Amino acid sequence: MSSATEGRRTPGEWLQLTISAVVVAAMFYPTVWMVLSAFKSNREIFRTPFGLPAEWRWSNFTEAWSTGALGDLYLNSLIVTLTAVTVSVTFATAAAFAFARLEFTGRRALYRILLIGLLLPPPVVAIPLFTILRDIGLLNTLWALILPGAAWSLSITIFIMRSYFDSVRPDMEEAALVDGASIWQIFRLVSVPMVWPAMLTVAIINTINIWNELMFALLFIVDEDKRTLPVGLVRFYGYHSTDYALVFAALTMITIPILALYFLLQRHVIAGLAATAMD
Repeated sequence: MSSATEGRRTPGEWLQLTISAVVVAAMFYPTVWMVLSAFKSNREIFRTPFGLPAEWRWSNFTEAWSTGALGDLYLNSLIVTLTAVTVSVTFATAAAFAFARLEFTGRRALYRILLIGLLLPPPVVAIPLFTILRDIGLLNTLWALILPGAAWSLSITIFIMRSYFDSVRPDMEEAALVDGASIWQIFRLVSVPMVWPAMLTVAIINTINIWNELMFALLFIVDEDKRTLPVGLVRFYGYHSTDYALVFAALTMITIPILALYFLLQRHVIAGLAATAMD
């Protein structure tokens, strides 16, 4: 009897569940509406905006893909995102290891300077970045997005990684040091395997941020063949602003992959952030 009573939820718990369900539905429904609209005709979008499509128009996706040259945009975004995330996570993990495990002059001051990057909005550095990239000849290349994207992710990545390093006991690293391992060997063979959940967490966060980056891509890229998906979508909407079915189809093809990545790996993201918060 007591176990059955314990399994029942209180009215307060049911109220919390109801409110949470309403909030989740309100936040997620625009995505569902976008996907459903991608299968409709323009007339049907206005006639039955909240209903299911009378006919599932898969041709909207093929037309949007070919008309918007989404294949080239996808390739550019993948190159920029994967390269920037790899550079950011690699260098940030090494820096976080140094800040957490090594003693050197100016460690605290340098760490605090790096954290200033968390407070700077992108528009503040847009003009200086444009000038620097122009002077070194990287303007209108994918590197003009890769390097700023990686650099802009360093502050938050180092912050999360250092917090995770601080939450991990250094016993195995100290044992490896006693056995004669070098600092590089300890970092590569001992430390990195212990902090891979945090590395995966920051990799996912950086992937979402860099994938969706728009301002730098608008400022630093001119050639059509070097544009990324966010810029391509803006231009696609400009050309097809009245063809809502194609616009929703393009939005769906751009949005769903990154959402799927997050939902597939959300447990690792939550676990990594929770471990960091416990420090």
